[in-house]
Order: sequence, then structure tokens, then C-alpha cells
Amino acid sequence: MPEETNEQQTQLPVTDPVNGEQASAETETTEQPAETTPEQKIPYDRFKAKVDEANALKERLDNIEKQQAEDERKRLEEAQDYKKLAEQYKADLEAQKADVLNAKKDTLLTQAGYTAEQIGLLRNTVVGETDEDIAKSIEDLKAVIAPKPTYVDPSAGNGARDKAESADPSSYGRELYERVFNKKK
Repeated sequence: MPEETNEQQTQLPVTDPVNGEQASAETETTEQPAETTPEQKIPYDRFKAKVDEANALKERLDNIEKQQAEDERKRLEEAQDYKKLAEQYKADLEAQKADVLNAKKDTLLTQAGYTAEQIGLLRNTVVGETDEDIAKSIEDLKAVIAPKPTYVDPSAGNGARDKAESADPSSYGRELYERVFNKKK
């Protein structure tokens, strides 16, 4: 009886003889089970290691980009190309000013009662450079587009009230008679 092996075969990329390009994976046939079994799940430790590795690579890329910018600045200083250096600083300053202005707008819109979704849509409609101009613009905006109410609907968890049963006039009269008659005794 032949033994079945669970080894996976490694496939080398297939090269198209006409173009010299690799053939697509769609043309190759591979047999893989359609259902995932518990043995195929990735262990948490392996997943965490990959995430940590990706984060470390992102951090390394950021450091390299900062180092390249610093090297470029030093090169320009050494070449005494102060005009380009001044233009770079102006561009950085303008970007930082825009970020600060957007942060101010977001803060004031939040204080006005707008939600994060509304803030994303309304940020560009708020105009002004100073806090007073922005506040006035937000007040004008509130007159047109009201912030989402922050209260909770009080009847959300409560059902409708039970309606009282309609009383038959003759049964109501009997009840009154019994009350009065019982008091006399």
C-alpha cells in the first residue's frame, strides 16, 4: 500500500518562451483545500512578530527620510545655496501653519457640538485665520447646518404605554354601587 505524503511541491516560475515574461499564476493549477482548518491558522506569536517587524521597518524608513532631508539641508548650506534652503523652510512653515489652522478648526467645531463625520465634511467651509474669525464662521455655519444633537432619545428602551381598557358604562355603574353599598354596612 503506497504511503500518502503531505509535502507541498515548490513551483518555479514558468517563463513564457515568446515574450520572456513570467506566466500568470492563473494558468498554473494548484491543489489547495478550500476550507481552512485549525492547523492552517497563523499563531499569535508569529503574527505579532510580523507586525513588530513591519512597525520597525516603518520607523527605520522614517529615520532614513529624516536623515536624507538633513543631509540635503547640510549640502545646500555647504554649497551656500541659501535661496533653495529658504524656499524649503517656507514650504515647511506653510505646511505646519495649515496643520495648526486645521487643528484649531477641528477643536472649535468639536466644541460647537459637531461629530467627527461632520467635522471632516465641514472643515473646509470654515474660513478665517484667527480664532475670532473662525468662531464667527462657525456661528454662521451653525445657523445653516445644525450640529447633531447630543441627547439620547428617552423612549429608545421603553415600549409604548399600555392603553387602558375601555370600561363599559354599565360595569362602571355597578362598581360605584358596590362601593357605596359596602360603605353603608
